[in-house]
Amino acid sequence: MSGPPSSMFAFAFFYALLIITSLVNVAHAQNQTKAATDPNEVRALNSIFQEWKISPTLGQWNISGEPCTGAAIDNTSFINMDYNPFIKCECSYKNGTVCHILELKETWYSMETTF
Repeated sequence: MSGPPSSMFAFAFFYALLIITSLVNVAHAQNQTKAATDPNEVRALNSIFQEWKISPTLGQWNISGEPCTGAAIDNTSFINMDYNPFIKCECSYKNGTVCHILELKETWYSMETTF
């Protein structure tokens, strides 16, 4: 690359700035953690479902691992009867690293309970 020394300096400065910006973006992306549901709430939810002998429809949301995913955190309406049982979560706690289950819905007609 030929030219005046000032254009060489500008090119080197721009290239160094590009590399530094890329490294900062990679470090920031690696430091972001996915929000997780409070483990006590997961145990309580699973205990309730076990006692009531119910489970969500396969593929709608996950109770075996991380329940605050999919429809539990998106804009799916809580009164949507296609989701029964259903939970809604808020994942803004502790800087977006913790989710809490705020709502639980179960319409009794789907339960297999004996009184």
